[in-house]
Amino acid sequence: MKRKIFMAAVVLYLSAPGLLAGESQPLAKVNTSANNVIEAFVNANKFGDAGLLNAVLNPGAVIRLNRGAQVITQSKNDLVAFYKRSGGVEMNCKADYKILSASDDTVTARIDFSFPEFVQQHFVTIEKDRKGRWKITQISKFSA
Repeated sequence: MKRKIFMAAVVLYLSAPGLLAGESQPLAKVNTSANNVIEAFVNANKFGDAGLLNAVLNPGAVIRLNRGAQVITQSKNDLVAFYKRSGGVEMNCKADYKILSASDDTVTARIDFSFPEFVQQHFVTIEKDRKGRWKITQISKFSA
């Protein structure tokens, strides 16, 4: 069972997909609030949108995910490049999120992507930069 979940997570990660910010959320407004960043992150993941992902990740963002017994660390550039190579496939999942903690300049949220056979959880830290733009600085991924 663990191997099946692990393989499904690998397939999910390697096949992640390209929707632009959409009319309801123009790219210029993505970083105006933590909630907008979360919604854009959800769309970037569901549709493999490298441009949208690039807009919500801080330049120094760190992404951590479990692969078997080891934790893999990726940079923003690694993840955006991956989405550029593999984008365009809509993921068969539903997404939901919950704000776990919030202050004036930092938000921590859990975003769940529910697939037919497993749930992928993303714990994200979103921070406001000196220009008042909200960006994701850290992501930890888990399959449940």
